[in-house]
Amino acid sequence: MSMLSYKLFAAAALMAGASWMQLPAAETPAKFTLQDLLAVEPLGEAALSPDGKTFALVRGGQIGMMPADGGWPVVLTTTPGGKSGVQWSPDGRHLAYASQGSIWSVAVDGGAPRRLTNAPAGAGDPRQAGDRDPHWSPDGKWIVFASGRRGNSSLLAVSADGTTTSFLTPPTEEASAAEWSHDGRSIAYVSRTKDSFSGSIRLLRFAPGAAEFDAKAIRTLYTAPVDRGGGWSIRSLSWSHDDRQIATALQNSGWEHIYVVPVSGGAPKQLTEGHFEDSDPEFSPDGKNIVFVSNRDLAEASAIWVVPASGGEAHAAAKFQAAGVSSSPRWSDDGKQIYFHRQTATTTGDVYTVPSDAADKARSLSSTTPVTIARAFQTPERVTWKSKDGREISGLLYKPQSARPGAKLPAVLWIHGGPEGQDVYRADGWAQYLAQEGYLVLEPNYRGSTGYGEAFRNANVEDSNGGEVDDVAAGAEFLVTQKGADPARLGIGGGSHGGTMVAYMVTRYPDLFAAAIELYGVVDRALFLERTNGPSAIRWSMKMGGSPSEKPENYRRANVLLSIDKVHTPLLVMHGQNDPQVPPAESARFVEALHAAHKTVFYFTYAGELHGFAQPAHRLDAWEKQKAFFDHYLSPKQGLTSTSTEEVLFPGSGVKGASPSTVEGVALP
Repeated sequence: MSMLSYKLFAAAALMAGASWMQLPAAETPAKFTLQDLLAVEPLGEAALSPDGKTFALVRGGQIGMMPADGGWPVVLTTTPGGKSGVQWSPDGRHLAYASQGSIWSVAVDGGAPRRLTNAPAGAGDPRQAGDRDPHWSPDGKWIVFASGRRGNSSLLAVSADGTTTSFLTPPTEEASAAEWSHDGRSIAYVSRTKDSFSGSIRLLRFAPGAAEFDAKAIRTLYTAPVDRGGGWSIRSLSWSHDDRQIATALQNSGWEHIYVVPVSGGAPKQLTEGHFEDSDPEFSPDGKNIVFVSNRDLAEASAIWVVPASGGEAHAAAKFQAAGVSSSPRWSDDGKQIYFHRQTATTTGDVYTVPSDAADKARSLSSTTPVTIARAFQTPERVTWKSKDGREISGLLYKPQSARPGAKLPAVLWIHGGPEGQDVYRADGWAQYLAQEGYLVLEPNYRGSTGYGEAFRNANVEDSNGGEVDDVAAGAEFLVTQKGADPARLGIGGGSHGGTMVAYMVTRYPDLFAAAIELYGVVDRALFLERTNGPSAIRWSMKMGGSPSEKPENYRRANVLLSIDKVHTPLLVMHGQNDPQVPPAESARFVEALHAAHKTVFYFTYAGELHGFAQPAHRLDAWEKQKAFFDHYLSPKQGLTSTSTEEVLFPGSGVKGASPSTVEGVALP
C-alpha cells in the first residue's frame, strides 16, 4: 500500500467508523488530534516572590512572570534548554534555576542569565548527572543544590556570584531534598544508603566557603524503617518557623502520614492517621498549621488539607466538585493564602489559590487547557473488580462517548509503570485519544501500586509475574463480562514496569490478547540488575527478595525469555536507545528471542531518548505507530486493510513492518 493509499484509507476509515457512532449533530463529541496533545503546555513549577506579588512559572521550557492575582505570564527567559527548580532570591531581585546540567541565576527585571556552575559530565544516570534543585540561603549569599557529578546524588553549595563551589555531603550517600533553616545555620536533607534505603533525616551545620564537607558537621535526626519492597522513601522536609521541628511524611503506620520530628532529638510525632495517604507537608509562616496533600476522599484523586501543628483534626483547605489531582501546596508569606497546582481528567495543570479560612473559594490563577481538550476530554469511571485471590482491584475506565448501545467494542488495558505508580484523575491524553477512536480503555491499579497503603504496595514483593498479572487478567475479564468488551478484540500496552507487565501477560495468559505493545520494559530481571543505575538495582534487589544467587526461583519466574514459546500475541516493542533505567538490551534480547521463535513482532527504537520518549517528533511517531498497530489487530476496517495478519502499515516509516521474516525499525545485535 502506498502512502497516498494509506491517507485515503485513514480518511475512509473515519467515514466507515461513523456508521455505528452517529449522533445528532448537536450531541456529537468534539474531536482532537495527537498533534493537539503535543501542543498542550500546562504550567510547570510555580514559585511565589518574597513580596507575594508575582509568580515565576515554568512553561514550554522557559520562565515566565505572572501577577499573583492572575493574568497573562510575561516571558523572562528565552535561552536553550528546559528550566526547573525555580527559586527566588530572598531580596526578590533574582531567580535561581537549573538548566543544561548547571545552576543559573537571572535578574527578574531582565538581562542575560548567568551560569553559576559548570559541572563535569557525571557518571551513572544522565537524568541525575547534572546540577539541579537550587535553594537560596536566607541571607542570599549561597545556593545549595544537588548534583550527580560524583556518580550519585550529592549536595553542594555555590556562592551567589558563582566563584566558590564546595561539596557538603559525603560521597557514600544519596543526598536530596535540601532545605535551609530559617536562621541559615543548618540544612536539613534526606540521606539514602544501601542500608537505610528508605532514608534518614540529617542536619548539616553550614560552614560558608568550606572547601569540602565536614563529617563532624552532620548529625542524623531520624532514620526510617527500611521498606522491604524498596519503593518508599522520605521525599520532602519543611522547617517550622522557630527551627525547632521538621515536618515530613512517614509510613510508620503502614500508610503514609504527616509527622513532625524534633530538631533537638526524639521520636517523630504523628499528626494524621487513617487508611489513606498524606504527603508534601509545609509549615505555615506562624508555625501553627501544616498544609499537605491527601487522597483520603478518593484513592485515585488528591486534595489540599490542613492539620494543626500541635495535633488535632485535619480539614479540607480547598473544595471542588470534580475529582482531580492537587499538588505542591505553598503558603503565602502572610499565611492568608494557600497556592497549589491542580489538574483534572478534563483540564491540564494550572496554579490555584484559596484563602486559608475559606475552602469553598478556591480559584484558578491561570487557564492553560486548550478549547479542543476542554470540549473533548471525558471524566473516566472508577471501577473495581476481584482478582483471582479475591483481592479488590480498582481502575479507571474510559469509554467511547458515541458508541452504539449494546455494541461489542475493542478494548485496551493500559498498564502504568513503577510498579509504584498509580492511575489517577489527571489529563491523560493517550487514554482519552484511544477512547475517542472507539476503544474501551481500562487503567488498572494492580497490586504494587501506590495510594493504597504499604501492604498493597508490597503485595508483589518476591512475587514478580505473580498476583500482579492475575489482577490485570481479572480486569480484562471484567471488561468482557461487565462493560461490553469484545473478547476477541482485547489489547494491552504499557511502559517501564507497564511494559514488563505486558511481557508477563503474553506468556502467562497467551490467548487473552489479540495485540500487545511493550514499551521499554524488563524481560530479564537479572540482566536488568547488571546494567541499570545504582539506586534502581538496590530497589529491585529488595523487591525480588535478594540477588539472583540468593533467590534464583524468583528471578527465573520473572524471566520472560524462558517462556517465549508460549507467546501467541503479536507484539510491538519500542525503546529509547540511551535508556539509563531499563537497559535497551532488554528489548533487543526480547525481540531477538521472539524473532528466533518465529513470533510476530515489530521493533522500533528512538535515538537520544532516555526512559520514555520526550522529543515531540518521537512522541508523535510512537503514538501513531501504536494506534496503527491496535487498529490493525483490534479494529480493522472492512476492505481497507490487507487480509494478512503479518503486515502493518506504520505511519512515519513509509514501509510495512513484516513479521516474522524481518524485524522493522532497528538491526538486532
